[in-house]
Amino acid sequence: MFLTDDKKASSSLVKALVEEKFAVNLQLRSKQYLDGFVEEDMDLFIVEADSFSLDDLSAYARIRAIYTGLMVLLINDIEEMLQVLLYEQGVDDLLLKPVSPLLMLARIRALFRRNDKRMFPANLIFNGLEINGGLRRASYLGQEIPFTSREFDLLWYMAKNACTTLDRDHLYKDVFGIEYNGYDRSIDMYIARIRSKMSPFVDLSQMIKTVRNKGYLFAAER
Repeated sequence: MFLTDDKKASSSLVKALVEEKFAVNLQLRSKQYLDGFVEEDMDLFIVEADSFSLDDLSAYARIRAIYTGLMVLLINDIEEMLQVLLYEQGVDDLLLKPVSPLLMLARIRALFRRNDKRMFPANLIFNGLEINGGLRRASYLGQEIPFTSREFDLLWYMAKNACTTLDRDHLYKDVFGIEYNGYDRSIDMYIARIRSKMSPFVDLSQMIKTVRNKGYLFAAER
């Protein structure tokens, strides 16, 4: 998400993010509280503002109550104490305007490295299968495949870890956020549904493989 007071003025920064393979949702700031713009599965929240208010300051604490991703502010020069308060409220980095696209991208990369978050392209493409993590959409040669939200989460995770055998322990913990209890088979059910929706396409029918006694493998290289 990229919030700005002036879409035209932010165009070079947005272009740089797109070229870096981010899926950018550009929105104009409004009187709506900033936390109203927070989206599910958003990895990076950038706010570019010409002005700053104490109301904005209180919004960042609310955002941190519901959002765990990275948060970057592009702001005009403000006094040191306000900068301190912004960091205390959960902002990860402040960049003083004007900021160059190169510097912005360098700081963002550094944030992802320090937070142990791998940066993936917005789109992953395998044998004609395009998986868009930003839009949460999958299609084969332009034909959309209607995965549910949970099915997409599982597919996206496996695609990001293509050619790696993933056991149930990791899938339950990393995709569903729960520990595997040793007998639940919901992962198998979701895998079966994903396979069923991919099966009409010959190139995709064998893409997800079962590795006996180990787990599942998304058998395609990026």
